[in-house]
Amino acid sequence: MIVVPHITPQVELSSLGMADTLILMVLALVVFGPRRLPQIGRQLGKLMYEFRKASNDFKFQMEEELRLAEEADRRKKEEAARAAAAAAPSVAEMPQSEPTAVSSPYPGEGVYPPPVGASSETAAVDEAPKIQPPSTGETVAAKTAEATETKPENAEAVGQNG
Repeated sequence: MIVVPHITPQVELSSLGMADTLILMVLALVVFGPRRLPQIGRQLGKLMYEFRKASNDFKFQMEEELRLAEEADRRKKEEAARAAAAAAPSVAEMPQSEPTAVSSPYPGEGVYPPPVGASSETAAVDEAPKIQPPSTGETVAAKTAEATETKPENAEAVGQNG
């Protein structure tokens, strides 16, 4: 025996159009009258305001509870990590061993890394790093002796005129 599933037709909900809205407004005006309609409108407005306020308060309370729960979980993980770090031996307690030198796989180099006591030509020349301005790609004119000599003369001439 073959069973055929029963398919229910989909009910489509449509929004109210402009003509439908106008008919409902006229109907409300006829049923409630021109004196009670503003009062009913105010009551509906207050009811909607209270509903929005309550839903926002509920949403805020749920977000706050979720944030507190996540913060508590994070604290538990941090405490577990601290306990694990305290249980593991620290780096200072481990015995220090000197790094062993390995012969370099590249031709022309001796031992890698070089021994600590070995002096290098570049180490003697570059004891402190040189700080230079960032490169912008623009060329900068070098200062010449003539340019530095003309500046004081211009300053004296300004001082005499003013």
